[in-house]
Amino acid sequence: MTAHEETTPIVVGVEHTDAGRLAVVWAADEAARRGLPLRLVHALDWPVGADRDPEVNPHRQTWSGRFRDAGVRALDDARDLVAARHPRLTTDTVLADGTPVAALREHSRDAAMVVLGSRRLSAATELLTTGGIAVPITAHATCPVVIVREPEHTSSEPPTIVVAVDGARRSEPAVEYAFDEAARRGATIVAVNVRQLSGGLLAGLRMREEMQEGRLRLAETLAGWTEKYPTVPVRREVAAGHPVEVLREAAEHALCLVVGTRGRGGFTGLLLGSVSQGLIHHAHCPLVIVPTPHDEGSADHD
Repeated sequence: MTAHEETTPIVVGVEHTDAGRLAVVWAADEAARRGLPLRLVHALDWPVGADRDPEVNPHRQTWSGRFRDAGVRALDDARDLVAARHPRLTTDTVLADGTPVAALREHSRDAAMVVLGSRRLSAATELLTTGGIAVPITAHATCPVVIVREPEHTSSEPPTIVVAVDGARRSEPAVEYAFDEAARRGATIVAVNVRQLSGGLLAGLRMREEMQEGRLRLAETLAGWTEKYPTVPVRREVAAGHPVEVLREAAEHALCLVVGTRGRGGFTGLLLGSVSQGLIHHAHCPLVIVPTPHDEGSADHD
């Protein structure tokens, strides 16, 4: 690890909600495991028409001050939560003017990862309201983004980390993240390849071929990583069905679920990929979305 990597922070969005506190706890634990600093970011998403400077409109001075004070309190509470859990963790706070999406995108540029809470919004709400920040941040991030909807499942034995593997080069960053995390946490990798079959008579005839193709893709993708991480146990699973449902079920008791994204370009739906978007709303454990380098791959599971 270089000196720059040792000072690259884990960035977490802070809000006064249960989901926000859950994200802060997850991010603090991960920063402690990796020996990285933690950056707490709260965005002052001013209502339309609000005067941020009380000198512009003195009548709004009290309201503006309270709005900003609430942001400061959110950061103070988050910092206290982190200090109680990890007293030696290096932590800094940022109170940013602007939307959460803009603030977190800015701080993601030099982040090791960005961690977000989830308010369990519907897909439509997530895409169409300012409360939904996971999709726009994840779609354009150049570092892993973690969406924490539920606590990680630490009681399962052995602990598992599930990673989606489609056999293409775009899977490599997600697989690398999964193996590195499993090595840190003494977890077993569950590598899942999903086969989508159309209905009709041919579906049954093609099942055996598809299962064999899935096993081949897993073997090819994982070969180098099992050599690099010989102490990490690996389970290989090939399953037929819709990728969102298959991966959701596979990771129901996992520490986290790791998936990749599409390459950069196009509209948000095409940029992030339908499976990644679906899992943002349905995964039952922390979801880690690892971006594909811009010059690699252009497709995601669909």
